[in-house]
Amino acid sequence: MVLTIKTQLELNAALAQLDKFLSTQNIADEGIFASKLVMSELVGNVLKHSQGFARFHGELKNGFIELKIYASDCFLPPKTSECSDVFAEGGRGLFLVDSLCFERAYTEDGGVKVLIKL
Repeated sequence: MVLTIKTQLELNAALAQLDKFLSTQNIADEGIFASKLVMSELVGNVLKHSQGFARFHGELKNGFIELKIYASDCFLPPKTSECSDVFAEGGRGLFLVDSLCFERAYTEDGGVKVLIKL
């Protein structure tokens, strides 16, 4: 599954496509939930913090859901994440991503890749 996402509306449609694809592959609800949350956070950050659009690639690989997110202007999240103070208005998304993923890394071609264990 490969998608280009430019707006929140397109992100919502992409999340529905991801849900449908994973459901047809008999992925457990926990894996679908984690995948959609991770995709929403990473693509949402591209839309919020970059000047361009996001490309998304997802596939099943060796017992994992592999998601890759690319920003058209090479925006990347920080390498490490910390949970913000409970009263902060933001800053928890990447912490949640790292909590749900088996691995988060940068790709050789300028994106971010996450693995979610099935």
